[in-house]
Amino acid sequence: MDLVPLSELFNISRGSKLDYNKMTPCSCTENAVSFVGRSGERNGFVGYVEKLTGKAPYKSGLITVALGGSALSSFVQPRLFYTAQNIDVLAPIVEMSIDVKLYYCLCIEANRFRYSTYGREANRTLKTINIPSLESVPAWVHGASKKSINELSTRLNLIYDAAH
Repeated sequence: MDLVPLSELFNISRGSKLDYNKMTPCSCTENAVSFVGRSGERNGFVGYVEKLTGKAPYKSGLITVALGGSALSSFVQPRLFYTAQNIDVLAPIVEMSIDVKLYYCLCIEANRFRYSTYGREANRTLKTINIPSLESVPAWVHGASKKSINELSTRLNLIYDAAH
């Protein structure tokens, strides 16, 4: 397996650096923007906020990585989003499928043992974390989402058929 620094596959930026308590919360509407914090749960999702004038949200499909808090918690964001402090945003340099992005989230999180909440954070070293090159992504990753959805659909159909 060929390993490369994270920065060879992703453009890495520092995120929005916003405070949720200073944002205007709103309900999930078409114009709502997700707010992503440093949690390792729920995609880091904190709540929906109103779009800020003069501050464009990040596009959906990018990866967020918590540098502190739940260090190296990594998620592909499904909606437009802003981030809290100490979160980096990764934009693939080349086109990647959702399956490959999710695989890289797992690869990034596999390095969390190197960091701690009240000690070493990933602020300076995230870009140097070694991950598999695109050529080294295992074959099973490609199409994994579709396969999982098909298996779930089959199981749900069996449950439905048994009940009727």
